[in-house]
This record gives sequence, structure tokens and C-alpha cells, in this order.
Amino acid sequence: MIPQIMDALRNLGLTERNIWKNHHDLYLSIRKFYRIHGVTQYSPEIMAEYTCMIEKKFKDGNITRNRYRTLLKAADRMSEFYTTGKLQWACRFRGSKFKLNEYFEELLELFLSTTSYHANTKGDVTWAVRKYLAFLETMGHSNLANISITDVQAFLIYCSRHLKGGSLSNVRGYLKSFHSYLQKTGQLLLDCEKILSQPIVRETKIFPYITCDEISTILNQIDRSTNIGKRDFAIITLAMYTGLRAVDIVNLKLGDIDWKTGEIHVIQQKTQQTLTLPLTHDVGDAIKDYIICSRPNSKSEYVFLRTNAPYQKLSNGVSIANIFNDYQRKAGIIRKPFDGKGFHSIRRAVGRNMAVAEIPVTTISQVLGHGNIESAKQYISLDSIHLKECALDFHGIEVGNGVLPE
Repeated sequence: MIPQIMDALRNLGLTERNIWKNHHDLYLSIRKFYRIHGVTQYSPEIMAEYTCMIEKKFKDGNITRNRYRTLLKAADRMSEFYTTGKLQWACRFRGSKFKLNEYFEELLELFLSTTSYHANTKGDVTWAVRKYLAFLETMGHSNLANISITDVQAFLIYCSRHLKGGSLSNVRGYLKSFHSYLQKTGQLLLDCEKILSQPIVRETKIFPYITCDEISTILNQIDRSTNIGKRDFAIITLAMYTGLRAVDIVNLKLGDIDWKTGEIHVIQQKTQQTLTLPLTHDVGDAIKDYIICSRPNSKSEYVFLRTNAPYQKLSNGVSIANIFNDYQRKAGIIRKPFDGKGFHSIRRAVGRNMAVAEIPVTTISQVLGHGNIESAKQYISLDSIHLKECALDFHGIEVGNGVLPE
């Protein structure tokens, strides 16, 4: 099966040098393990033993973290090829640190099977409920038989010590859905509606926007004579003129651009709503330059692709955020953790600039594809020019001894 996997890697666009340097020895390690056990055909049981062996070597300090990850990734791909007959270039799922017993694990899977959350939200729900069930286990519960309100309350108090208001509110909401499911299915008669309906104050932060000068400095760092430079320039220019989220830029398809009408049509991942935006001259030129001159020869339907084989779309919005961060460093823009100056700050800048231009909040909300008009009101807080007009002066208020009268 290893020769077939090598062919599959070639079909993904990897060069012979890349395969020999970065992949060949990984599969030789697997083949050696199989031979030691006297097995010549793929076996899920043997592969599980191999994975355990690799994990033990890493824990004992016999292999590096990078070697550990690449060996596991090779094992995953071999299992995937055995099951599906093909390879998908994807990152290995690392799993959760919250390990559950068999009963709680099955309970979680049954609950998730009844939900219709978006993939991103489903991941958050899974994390929250898994964290809750793991907490119950630490409290001595192996099932739901003796769960009490006190246990639920203790978990919320525990979470409040390390989660901020917004995250705590989300966890409470996910637990409410989980307990509602338990009651409807008759698995738990305990009524937690009251405690899980208590409002939690969310901290409202006004994150900064990136300035026009900063954007200009960043764009000047891009070498547009290179393939990667043309791609990155097109990505940042697209965000600068449209305010599109990183994940929607990643998922932008060739067919989403209507060159005849000069429009971009996308289905937003966050809201699942269709958004139509004008294809401005600058954006159109940047994208055309990339597609015609620098985009890899690929059958992929997505606009922005990796510059190295396999030539497929960027993995997610984090990829674009990392690209943007690299150019910020080159531009000498100093970042601090949670400073709000990442790629999403371009979207805030677009909203803020529209607010300064006195464009109605309803229009701002439509352009940025908000599901709720309230989301657009944050940009008013960034409009310092017009906010100054709302400030009151001290005319008519006498100041005595440096203290304002009450």
C-alpha cells in the first residue's frame, strides 16, 4: 500500500524531492513496525499499537515533538488511504484534554447528533459539554444518577474563575441546551432551567482599527514580483475594500466573482447568508494579476491557494491572519497580545470609515453582512470625529477651588 500512497502524494502535486525528503522515511518506519510483528497487510490493531509506541517514545523523550507529529500524521494518512482510497491534505486533530468515561462519551455523541450547529459553534459546544462532564467525573459522578443543582452551580463557579464574561455566558447557554436535551429524552429529571437562565454580564470591549497609514506601510512590504506576493497583495486589498472576514476570503471561489457585472457573491460562513459586494477597480486588478500570473495550475475551485504543493485552498482564516502578522512585523508594527490589531482590524477600519463618512448604520450592516444591526453600532464608537460633536462643554458651570459643584 505504501507505493500507492506515494502515488497519491504525487497526485497532490508533491515533487519527488519533497516526497523523498519529508515522507518516505515516515512510511518506512511503519513498514518496519509491521515486519517486526510479522504482518504484511494493513491492520487497524497493529496501527493502533504503532501509534501507542510513537506516543511512548515522545513521552520518554526519545523523539522530538516535530518527529512525533509527523509520524502520527503519516499513520493517519495511511489509515485514511486504507479506508477511503485517497488522501486529503489536512491537519491532524489533536483531540481534547478532557477525557471521559464510556458512558459520558456516548452521551455527548448522542447529544451532538441531535444538534444542527455550525461547525465552528459545534466545536465550542463540544468543548463546553465535555469540560462539564469531565468536571462531574472529578466530583465522583460516573453517570447522571446523583447529579444535583449544587454540582451545576459548582461547575459554573469553577468556570467563572478562569473564563471571562462572554465565554462564561456561552458555556452557560450550551449547558442549558444540553440539560434541555437530557430532560426531553428522560435521561435526567433534574430541572436546571432557573440556574442556567441567570444572566451573565458580558464585558464590552472596543477594539481598535488599523489606520490607513498602517495598511499602506504593510502593503509596501509585499514583494509583488513574486507569486506569493501577488496572492497576499490581492488578499489584503480585497479585505481593505470589502471588509470581508478572513474565513470568507479563504472560501472565496472562482465562480463567486462575476466579472461581467462587477460583483462578488459569497455565502458567509458565520451567518450562512448571501452577501453581494461591488468588485472595485483596485480589487479586480489585484485578483486578476494573481489569477493570471501567479495562481498555481490547479483544478481547485477556490481563488487563493497554497504556494507549495499540494495546491489547494488555504486551510482557514488563521492562515490569512498569520500572513498578515508577518507583514506587520516586516513593517515594524509592534503587536501586543489581544491588542485587536490583527487581520480582523481591517474589517473594523472599513466599518469605522463608513461611519465617519456618515453612511447610515443600516447600510454599514448590509455591506459588512451582519446578521444583526446591533453588530454595526460598534463602529460608531470608533468614530471619534463625530463623537466629539456630542461632547458637552463646561459653559455655565462655575469651578470653585478646582472642584466642580455637585
